[in-house]
Amino acid sequence: MNAAAPPAQREINVVAVCYQRPPDRVAASLQRIAQRHGVELRGVIVCNRAQQVHARLQDSRFDLAQGSNALLDFSGFFEGLERLLSTRPEAAASNVLFVNDSLFTKHAASCILGRVLGLDALLRRLQVPAMAGKLDPYRSICRQNPWSGDRGFVTTFCYMLNARGLPIVQQLSSLAAEDDVFADATVCDEAWGRRMPAVLREHIRAHLAYEGSPYLWPAAASTQAEQLRKKAACVYLETRLSGAVGHGGALLPINSGPRATTDIFVREFLARLARMAKVSAE
Repeated sequence: MNAAAPPAQREINVVAVCYQRPPDRVAASLQRIAQRHGVELRGVIVCNRAQQVHARLQDSRFDLAQGSNALLDFSGFFEGLERLLSTRPEAAASNVLFVNDSLFTKHAASCILGRVLGLDALLRRLQVPAMAGKLDPYRSICRQNPWSGDRGFVTTFCYMLNARGLPIVQQLSSLAAEDDVFADATVCDEAWGRRMPAVLREHIRAHLAYEGSPYLWPAAASTQAEQLRKKAACVYLETRLSGAVGHGGALLPINSGPRATTDIFVREFLARLARMAKVSAE
């Protein structure tokens, strides 16, 4: 009797952005985790660090693209999606996974990615724009999304969009320009973000620019103005993405319910301890 053939793996398209880790290492790590969940990944790795880009990746299922780093991870997402749709046009009709390499440097990668991949089938079935990922609450100043009214947002280090949600990513840069997010001005200048919802603008400033704010990013004082503008734009884009999807669409949290929330919290904590132990050992 012939042995039963192994079940076919699902194929999911991916756009991955890296800066801290080499592209080949990111590709291998993504593929290893995906295969545990019966998934084969194909797509684009965008490298925002120029000296790490070479001719091709060892894994031929990924294309390698040089990123501009103009908007940190988000310019990588925009450039990678454009490259993906030009080389694999059929991807426009399917789910697309988006990740950056902080999934591996700051998070419990296997847990987070595995849970996002687990929502692939549901995302495909939903007949509205939909986004899956880790849902975090708004904790200060801007207590709900200005566009959807949701009290949380999907963090963009690892998320998946269905086909109906992809056009929203493609529109984000234009939406940001309309809200003066790309104004040639410092984050505290009156011209910056002039047309975005005022409460979100002040939320961003309190986290990145206002001296004396208890919410201020610890590295803000030592960060150059141009880099702060990029980070501020990314906060806006992350909020706008969840807001645009959530307005008439669906957000699918991987941390829905106490069991999933606790599991992710514990795994993230253990991953943090493991990284600290590794640093101490070195």
